[in-house]
Amino acid sequence: MKKQNSNQPEHDETIVPVRSGIKENFVASTSLDSKDRNYSFKLVVSALIVLASLALGVIFLLPSWVAEQVPTTEMVEQSAPPSESNSGVLVMSPEELDILRDKAEALLAELLQQQGLLEAQGAANWAGEDWDLYQTLFRDGDDAFLADAFYDAVPSYQAALDLGISLLARSKNIIDRALEAGNEALAAGNPSLAAEQFQLVLRIEADHVDSQSGLERAQILPNVLAHMEQGAERDQNGDLVSALELYRNAAILDSLWIPARLAVANATRRIADARFDSLVSVALNALAEEEFEEAHQFFTDALKMRPDSLEALDGLIQADQGIRLEQIALAQVRATAFEKRELWDRAIQQYLLALNSDDSLEFAKIGLSRARARTDLDAKFEGLFRNPDVLFADQILKDAGILLEDARGIDGRGPRLNGQIAELGRLVRLASTPIDVELRSDELTNVTLYRVGSLGSFITHHVQIRPGPYTALGSRAGYRDVRVVFEVLPGSTLSPIEIFCVERIN
Repeated sequence: MKKQNSNQPEHDETIVPVRSGIKENFVASTSLDSKDRNYSFKLVVSALIVLASLALGVIFLLPSWVAEQVPTTEMVEQSAPPSESNSGVLVMSPEELDILRDKAEALLAELLQQQGLLEAQGAANWAGEDWDLYQTLFRDGDDAFLADAFYDAVPSYQAALDLGISLLARSKNIIDRALEAGNEALAAGNPSLAAEQFQLVLRIEADHVDSQSGLERAQILPNVLAHMEQGAERDQNGDLVSALELYRNAAILDSLWIPARLAVANATRRIADARFDSLVSVALNALAEEEFEEAHQFFTDALKMRPDSLEALDGLIQADQGIRLEQIALAQVRATAFEKRELWDRAIQQYLLALNSDDSLEFAKIGLSRARARTDLDAKFEGLFRNPDVLFADQILKDAGILLEDARGIDGRGPRLNGQIAELGRLVRLASTPIDVELRSDELTNVTLYRVGSLGSFITHHVQIRPGPYTALGSRAGYRDVRVVFEVLPGSTLSPIEIFCVERIN
């Protein structure tokens, strides 16, 4: 590489190469003027000329030069440090010069990439004097490189590279601290400070996701704070429901803002507490007024809100006891009323209802037994009334008499039972009263009357028999028997019954 002409003007700005791989939305904070771009172009052209010269030398000159040399000393593994000539100029062997050139080129390539990163992060805005020093070291290295003073270019490039590493680390630290400060400002309700911190991060890293989200939250924070302030005013005025709505709106605007979420939870809890206290109070009042059904419902609703509330559970137990006692008392009253009206089936239902609540209730046991007995008695009476002819049977008539005696022995008989006793007594009397029946024959036929006995032969015979169905059988030697069926009805007059055997047997 040719040395730089002493008349060539010195440059003041860092060389910024055009690089691929840097995101398009990063924009370097420091731009190059036309003088810097010309300088960079000259540097690249000089480097290409030097490399071409070295290649030609290696191809055409190195073989003949090696043949002419006569080794006078043994080769050593490492070249001696460059020495100064009598004129004070540093003298280096070609091998040493190649090594330093390669090193300088490698450092330059790293620096170009590093410089692009720093410029994309806007280092000029936050690195201060260190950024100026970085550019100075870079320029010094470039100047030395162009002058083929690689022994000066390498340390300058290395120093610039080391400083760049520290600046990149500092940018990470700035991002972390600014992000933390921005989040703290959000939590403290300071939207301007939060926006400032997030914008600082975005100037360094434009696509920083957390900072973009934080900036959006900072921008809507004033609206969130307005909702919170209005909610607090409603809260102080006792309008907790409206306050909760405003708190919820704030939480919807920024679901990550803790004060809004806490306010929603607090207001929701207080509303629930008020609702619970109201339910318990109304339930206790209903309990005091012996409105047990209402108290039961209110205590049940309260327990749905707080299943572990001992107060509500105790109230529910009292309400249930009141309902049970109320049901028992009501069943007893109703059963007594049904008994007085001689509605025994309905009285039985009330006694059973009372026993379902408490099977040890003595009044219900006695009442159930009494009601069932009266129901059975009533059924017997009604059965006889529907079929009075059954009284014509001796055993049934006897049983009916016993039934009448039992019924007459019941105390506190009602109109229905007294009417039944009277009616059955009348039927029993009718069925028990004999009626005169005239039987006629030819004095040749022997007559037998079932249920009475043999009457012999006669022309006319009168018998006193109770109402009911009867059969008379006539028999005569040489003649076919004759059977006559007739029925004696109470209170009626029966025509004479004729029994004659007139059909001869061949």
